[in-house]
Amino acid sequence: MKILELDLRAFGPFTDRRLDLSAGREGLHLVFGPNEAGKSSALRALRALLFGIAERTRDDFRHGKQELRLGGRLRSRLGEELEFVRRKGRKSTLLDVEGKAIGEDALAPFLGEVDDGLFERLFGIDYEGLIDGGQALLEERGREAEALFGTALGATAIHRVLDRLDQEANGLFLPRASKPKINALIGDLGETERRLREASLSVRQWEQARESLDRTVRELASMDREIERMTLERNRLERIRRTLPELVRMARVQAQLDGIGEVPALAEDFAARREEALAKQTRAGEARANAQHRLEGLRESIRDLGKDVSDDLLRESESIDDLRERLGSYRKAARDRADLMAEQARREAEAVALLRQVRPDLTPDQMPADVARLAPLLARRRRATDLGTRQAALSEAVTKTRADLAETQARLERRTAALAELPPTVVSPDLQAALDAARRAGDLDQTIVEERLGLTAQLKACEQDLGALGLWSGGLADLLAAPLPDEESLRRFADETRGLQEQRQVLAAKRSEAMAERWRCEEALRVLELSGSVPSEDDLTQTRAHRDFGWQLVKRTWLDGADVSADVAQYSAQAPLADAFEGAVTGADEVADRLRREAQRVHERAMTQARSEASRHEHDEAERALADLELHAGRSQLAWGALWSGCGLTPLSPPEMLPWLARAARLRDRIRQTDELRDRIEAREALRDAHRAALLSVLSAPGSTADRASTAIDAQDLGGLIRLAEGRQRAAEEGARARLALEHDVAELQERVRRLGRALSDAETARAQWQADWTVLMTELGLAPDATPGEVSDDLQAIADAVAKVEAGAVLGARIAGIDRDAVAFLGQTRDLFGRLAVDLLDRPVEEAILTLHARLGEQRALGTRLEELRTQAGRAEEEVREAETAIAVAERVLAELCRQAACEAPEQLPLIEERVRERRRLAAELTAIERALIQAGDGLGIDALAREADAVDQERVVTRLAEIDACLEQELRPAHRALIEEKADADRTLKAMGGEGTAAALAEEVQQLLAGIRTHAEQYVRLKLAARILRDEIERFRRQNSDPILGLTSRYFASLTCGAFSAVETDFDEADQPVLVGLRNSGERLRVEAMSTGTRDQLYLALRLANLEHYLANAEPMPFVVDDILIQFDDARALATLATLADFSAKTQVILFTHHGRDIEQARQLDPRRERVWVHRLA
Repeated sequence: MKILELDLRAFGPFTDRRLDLSAGREGLHLVFGPNEAGKSSALRALRALLFGIAERTRDDFRHGKQELRLGGRLRSRLGEELEFVRRKGRKSTLLDVEGKAIGEDALAPFLGEVDDGLFERLFGIDYEGLIDGGQALLEERGREAEALFGTALGATAIHRVLDRLDQEANGLFLPRASKPKINALIGDLGETERRLREASLSVRQWEQARESLDRTVRELASMDREIERMTLERNRLERIRRTLPELVRMARVQAQLDGIGEVPALAEDFAARREEALAKQTRAGEARANAQHRLEGLRESIRDLGKDVSDDLLRESESIDDLRERLGSYRKAARDRADLMAEQARREAEAVALLRQVRPDLTPDQMPADVARLAPLLARRRRATDLGTRQAALSEAVTKTRADLAETQARLERRTAALAELPPTVVSPDLQAALDAARRAGDLDQTIVEERLGLTAQLKACEQDLGALGLWSGGLADLLAAPLPDEESLRRFADETRGLQEQRQVLAAKRSEAMAERWRCEEALRVLELSGSVPSEDDLTQTRAHRDFGWQLVKRTWLDGADVSADVAQYSAQAPLADAFEGAVTGADEVADRLRREAQRVHERAMTQARSEASRHEHDEAERALADLELHAGRSQLAWGALWSGCGLTPLSPPEMLPWLARAARLRDRIRQTDELRDRIEAREALRDAHRAALLSVLSAPGSTADRASTAIDAQDLGGLIRLAEGRQRAAEEGARARLALEHDVAELQERVRRLGRALSDAETARAQWQADWTVLMTELGLAPDATPGEVSDDLQAIADAVAKVEAGAVLGARIAGIDRDAVAFLGQTRDLFGRLAVDLLDRPVEEAILTLHARLGEQRALGTRLEELRTQAGRAEEEVREAETAIAVAERVLAELCRQAACEAPEQLPLIEERVRERRRLAAELTAIERALIQAGDGLGIDALAREADAVDQERVVTRLAEIDACLEQELRPAHRALIEEKADADRTLKAMGGEGTAAALAEEVQQLLAGIRTHAEQYVRLKLAARILRDEIERFRRQNSDPILGLTSRYFASLTCGAFSAVETDFDEADQPVLVGLRNSGERLRVEAMSTGTRDQLYLALRLANLEHYLANAEPMPFVVDDILIQFDDARALATLATLADFSAKTQVILFTHHGRDIEQARQLDPRRERVWVHRLA
């Protein structure tokens, strides 16, 4: 499966962020996100897309839980694609692109049997997992089986699981310990069984103690009842004494209530409402009188003031105000007119002066016409500026281009001469090919020397191991050829031997347990017999048969008259038949009665006899099974000897031969490795000779510089020939590079000379065109053709300034005309207004008349304002009169309503009624408080019941009777009660000290509980030991089946990850002859895991993970390998090597590497600049 797209629609910090991972066939995809960019959220999103969003997710801080959405597109190994959406929820979380729910089985073709846990463990690794993996290798000391099995599962510490299983099992049982749970329970069981055997006693003594205890219990119960009766009577009298005063008080209050009689039901605020209504009525009357008096005075003032107000003048107030405001503008315009006239004359004079500077032939009288004629010339001002600016640039371009052309021609001549002086050089392709082939082979000379030393050391070590093996008298070749049994056969014999021993122990334990059980049953039967014979069903059957036989004799004698003397003698030799029959009937009835009366003892005896018989049967079965087991052990021993018959040695026991066979197998493996090493050395020597011959052939070829010293060349080793060839090749390449550089420089300089020639021609043409355009412009401006750009600019600026001043004078003339028009209009409006309002002011000056009229308007406005204020005050006084009359009416209505509620005629009667109501309320509240106190003190009884209870007793005898009861309780009953309690305790202790049936039953129950505890812990112990055994067997099986292919892949990845510091990973044996992993350096040195650095161990763990994954993916649906920031602590070289290794691994399946280091991105691009295997995706 490959993830083609990861669409972060609404997840964590992302909104509509899509990662396109479809590039390449599989490839290495780096997902880069700096800190706080959401890298961890993107990693969780990838898992959530495939297996669902977690119920309690941390990625809902921006989007609500129900809004979380992820999209994706997958492709299986067969090319099938699936596009879907994942939402947050408990069911139907998988949707198609249209939002319709689809089943989780839609992912089955892509995920196979991989679930969330397996995906995280097997197809994911982070920095912590890498460190834990390296630490686990150190703790396991590189044991091969555990390392291979653990990395295949994605787990980091299989040995910790095994240690935990062993520790838990040892905590349950150890053969020679006492603290483990099973050992402790077995000890407790023995002690409890001993106490059970000792728990026998006299039945009569026990029954007497039991009867004494029962009698005391009965007396104690009777005493409890008497104390309870006396206590109840005391409580009743105490309650009467407590409630009697309140009952008397309640009767008094009730009498007072009856004396007051019925009163109106008035509200609590009745009196306050009455007082408030009377107060409002009084205040309103006073306010009405004051307002009426003030209103009459205001109306008189309004009539007097209205005679002096002019309505016409007030109606024209806006016009008068406008004239007053415009008067200031009129004055200012008159003053500005003189200034504007002077400014206009000055501007016209300045324009004349400017024009005469550039055009002396002009006269002041013709100034307006001259300005109109010269103004159009300003349209050519931009063109003159452009041409003036270009003049200097064109001249400078011609000069600079001519100088560059001369310099470039000189450089071209020097490079051409240097190229002609170089000797000819030839690079030999045959030499390069032979040299490349020899380099790829590595340092064969050193490798062969080192491997030969390693071969000698291995042979010596094999001889030493053969001597230490024991039981073997042949040589290394004999051991390699010997038909040793396979490990499975030895394990089968060892398991069989161990099984026989375990069965022998189990059967012996069963036999001992059966004997102990039979002894316990016999002891229990003896205990039952000591306490009296126990009847049985057989006893009842025999007594009834004896009775029935006597009855037959009686019937034959009395009814048939037969002679039964012989039978009677047999039936009863001493008593007559009638007495004997009567005794038989009594005996049968007595046995039947005892069976019913002593049913428990009968049952115990029957159960004990049944257990005794069962234990005897178990003992016999164990004896027979032990005999069969010994026969089977003999046959197994014969087969064991036959298994080793062809090996020429006498074997020890199977458990002892297992480690011997393992050591022998390891020694045989090392012998084979020695043979393989010898073959590799021979192959390397042949390869070295071939490369040496190829180099000699090229170096000694005719015409070669080395053919004159062929004798010295023949004596060189491969390394010397490589160095000689490299020097030859380097010299030829340097000469070729020098010639190529000079040829390139000559070609570039020639092209530059051509470009500069064209540029010089273009510059001179442009300068000539500029001169022609300048001449035409000067003609149009009326200037000399040789005028400079500065002179032209000054002339045009003077014309522009003159035109601007003439235009400014025209603007001033227009302003003067406007001032004259405004003055005429202002004077006309003023005379019209005076004609209507103040004819007496027409003869006065305008300014004086306007100010006088405005002053008159001010006086009228003051009179109008005062009149309006008086009218407003009068309106307010009228409103106050109306409000006071309304308040008086409201107060009267309130008083009438209060009189109606109190059922009286006039408000004066209300205070007396209010006083009666308050008194009745006080008495009712007091009565309620008394009733509440009675209920609290009445022990749950109602008030009526308390009253009846008090009436039923002589109140004067209550206190006396209470004292009598207290004296009886304290002086008689309670002391006697304490004495009975002590007597019961003594009887209990006596009975417990005697033990009896209760103790024996408790001990028997305790025995069963201990046996159940032993059984439970034993089952758990077996499960733990079995789990550890199965796990170890599976680890070993996995090692045997997968060691060779996985170690081969691991070697390749380890060499790549360590930048060639190690060439392979192989198997060696530790001091306990256990296979362990070692790293093989190029020198042949073997390095144990515990001797490696922390970083190297981490790389070994990563190599094992990659090798296991490649082995797994060979026969399974590919799954993306997700790597989370494992390069945090890697230096640049190790990081680059890891990226290269992951890129190579990505040919097998997609690899997605999450990182927040910019260095990783740079190295990835350096690793694959063409982007054929490595792609970078950014989260932000």
